Amino acid sequence: MTTHLINTEALERSYNTVRQKWDPHFEWVVNESAPWAPLERPLAQTALALVGTCGAYRRGADCPFDAANYYGDPSFKEIPRDTEPGALEFAHTHYDHAHVAQDPNVGFPLGLLRILEAEGVIGRLVDPAISFSGFLPQTRQLLTDTAPAAAKRLLEAGAQSALLVPC
Repeated sequence: MTTHLINTEALERSYNTVRQKWDPHFEWVVNESAPWAPLERPLAQTALALVGTCGAYRRGADCPFDAANYYGDPSFKEIPRDTEPGALEFAHTHYDHAHVAQDPNVGFPLGLLRILEAEGVIGRLVDPAISFSGFLPQTRQLLTDTAPAAAKRLLEAGAQSALLVPC
């Protein structure tokens, strides 16, 4: 690991904890090639996609993410835009679910984005939204397969920009 990546004691402790407790081969993923792309048009004229990492899935319609998997679950779920917040569950064991249990919009703001669309703040909410489980210490499959497949799906749905909601 290159030392310039660890810029605080807290990050160094996190890195060491992950290597000691879960994965002795863990390395930070540093993305130095992601381009910054400013909006090409005002947000009120933009087709906006929702991408979240809180492990949201539809109760009774989707299989939950494999939250117990030692290496995480690199898959994604397509969540239809008309899904009500109360129909969402969250399969992710690396954050406190108290707030998403109270209001699912905290972790996956589908309902709030529909309101912003109705008010004209965003041009269009893309259908479907995409949900990932954010715990993934081994990222190769995500980087080579899953993320490109999710991005392709959103582009096919007409996405011009995305709101990324991490947990």
